[in-house]
Amino acid sequence: MTFVQKWQQTGIRNRFIFYVFDKVIFEKNKYFNQHSVLGKAARTMLLQWESEDPKVRALWQQMNQWVYDGFETTYRNLGVTFDKLYYESNTYLLGKETIEKGLAQNVFYQKDDQSVWIDLTAAKLDHKIVLRSDGTSVYITQDIGTAQLRYNDFGTNRMVYVVADEQNYHFQVLFETMKRLGEPYADGLYHLSYGMVDLPTGKMKSREGTVVDADDLMAEVINEARKNAEERGEIIELTPAAREAIIQKIGMAALKFFIIKVQPKKRMIFDPKESVDMQGQTGPYVQNAYVRIQSILRKAGELSEQITDYTKLQAAEKEMINKLYAYPNSIAIAAQNYDPSEIANYCYDLAKSFHKFYHDFSILRAENEGAKQFRLLLSKATANVLSSGMKLLGIEMPDRM
Repeated sequence: MTFVQKWQQTGIRNRFIFYVFDKVIFEKNKYFNQHSVLGKAARTMLLQWESEDPKVRALWQQMNQWVYDGFETTYRNLGVTFDKLYYESNTYLLGKETIEKGLAQNVFYQKDDQSVWIDLTAAKLDHKIVLRSDGTSVYITQDIGTAQLRYNDFGTNRMVYVVADEQNYHFQVLFETMKRLGEPYADGLYHLSYGMVDLPTGKMKSREGTVVDADDLMAEVINEARKNAEERGEIIELTPAAREAIIQKIGMAALKFFIIKVQPKKRMIFDPKESVDMQGQTGPYVQNAYVRIQSILRKAGELSEQITDYTKLQAAEKEMINKLYAYPNSIAIAAQNYDPSEIANYCYDLAKSFHKFYHDFSILRAENEGAKQFRLLLSKATANVLSSGMKLLGIEMPDRM
């Protein structure tokens, strides 16, 4: 093996290329900010924006609206809603006000060029700029203002930031800054850092144009769910609208569950085809257990809440009861550790146990009426817990699939 071949296989080549690339970008950014006509125009426009220049604000609002409309479409497709939205454009002034107060208290310091910084080296961090020399804000300025506004609005003692692990350092800086400012909620700030998602073909890299947007990924997963549904033929007799509604639920369950089942901090590979596998550790697998129970309950008709003459529980039935009793504890662990994968994996384990129970024991044709009623009620309780758990994950359950 030649040196060049070894160099290429070990990845040193890629690291070197990215090192050179980053140096070039750094120098280009430095030139852009200090000497470029466009850079000067951008800085001038930012000053005009913060001075509420009508023309600049109108252009900014128009462009922002395009983005917000796109966000709204994506979130609507995901079934995500927000109780309150905080816009950085509405919080940066509070951030600047907080920094000015901190400057007077010597929390921050000012350089000769009038830029404002904070020294966090005692916390094993670095010096961080919080206001530019021209007085305009930076990202952390807005984050400081947003944290203040959230506390003013809700008086909360805990704020959880759900942001990718690429921003770990940023939040260390933000949280340490809020502690230096003496904010009463500073110790309650928490960064729920999550690992990045890769595709089977490799890492998604913006530099190489291999990033897949959320809308395209949703469409791909739903298409996989549609193909699976057509192959099974279980809902073919339904109207097109009813079929599509079920396929949407299956597709979104596949997408959400496949991601949520992995502990947040871990990097993961998302495989659209694997995510809809009815036999794998997937959302559709859990949904299938629920659908199977609904089918059983429909066939059973009216269900009595009374159980008579059934005291000799089978080991598998006791196991199902124990799993159902474990549900509240699973929620508590998930909340304590900020880890929804705990609930996802609980739902999968419960569904797996029910599928086995259904295979090993007759429910509608049980050995006696007492056994039948008990197993029906056990099945109903299982369906209720599965539905509740998946709802906590933002996943809907279909009645057919």
